[in-house]
Amino acid sequence: MLREPDAIGTLVLAGYQLSLVLFLLGTVLTAVGLEAPVHSDHGLWTAALNLLLLCVVLRFAERTARRVRSRRDRS
Repeated sequence: MLREPDAIGTLVLAGYQLSLVLFLLGTVLTAVGLEAPVHSDHGLWTAALNLLLLCVVLRFAERTARRVRSRRDRS
């Protein structure tokens, strides 16, 4: 599936960007006093935080896999 480290890195960066957009949109909607388009308690922040945490976990897993592969290739 996602075996290329560059593909995983691209996916993680896209997730970071999407989480930033969701955080900003939630902040703007709160500052303006508008309700979120889908739910009234600004689930955008929750979605952004969940996505951000997922991206951090994926990035950590990708870095760990790179270290393991580089050590295995040296041997």
